[in-house]
Amino acid sequence: MAVLQISEVFGNDTSQNLNVEIRRKPWCPFRISPCTKQGKTNPLGISSYSDGNRATCVCPVRFQEGGNLFIDVGRLAFGQNEKITVAPETRLLRIPGKKNKKIGKVDYLVARLDANGKPVDFAALEVQAVYISGNSIRPAFDHFLATGELSEDSKRRPDFRSSAQKRLMPQLALKVPIFRRWGKKFFVAVDAAFFDALPPLKTVSPDNAEITWLAYPFARGSQGGFSMGKPAIYHTLWDDVLASLREGEAPERSELLDEIAARMPNLSVYST
Repeated sequence: MAVLQISEVFGNDTSQNLNVEIRRKPWCPFRISPCTKQGKTNPLGISSYSDGNRATCVCPVRFQEGGNLFIDVGRLAFGQNEKITVAPETRLLRIPGKKNKKIGKVDYLVARLDANGKPVDFAALEVQAVYISGNSIRPAFDHFLATGELSEDSKRRPDFRSSAQKRLMPQLALKVPIFRRWGKKFFVAVDAAFFDALPPLKTVSPDNAEITWLAYPFARGSQGGFSMGKPAIYHTLWDDVLASLREGEAPERSELLDEIAARMPNLSVYST
């Protein structure tokens, strides 16, 4: 797994000799509001890591660049020339016996509007950023804010496996069956580096898809600065995703019997 370095802080390219005012301004240019990652008072405003050219996102808000993510999902879900709106963090499941209590937030509901501006259809969108392994990155982040330079400790390895199997899959397992039962489209947005690290996913025709993946490339331009490109689109079935991304593969039954036999000298035997 490649070692990457902090490439964007508060959306700014760390290689661009940023002045102290820009470095320390806790502003998110993608949400167009103050950064709140890990808290409002002292946000950890790292947007992405990269190998110098290709970036992987560690903040889901990074995907909101220009609002293109929502437009892409709206077109895929409802077609061209439709009006849409986006409702973030909508809870899905009622808790029995607890009035007005719900769990299981879907990141976004993308809704189609009729001519009167009334929502008449919807699709789900999950956005998965990448988890970075290793010790706390806060000291390296603070060092960059203070000096404008990246320390050796700013390098990290993206943990694509944990991001997929320990973070994304539990979310999909909770939410996809609900939208599948309703016959509603479900979209997952990731960056291209993350998607390339996933096990191969069997694809199907768009009409049969239960999960549609949008894999966005994030690349540094010739003038500096990273930007989000057009996504690659992959249409999949939930059962195929579940089989590909589950934690490990089930062994053959004979393998387990062979293992028990090999361990017999150290196992207790009981009579029933």
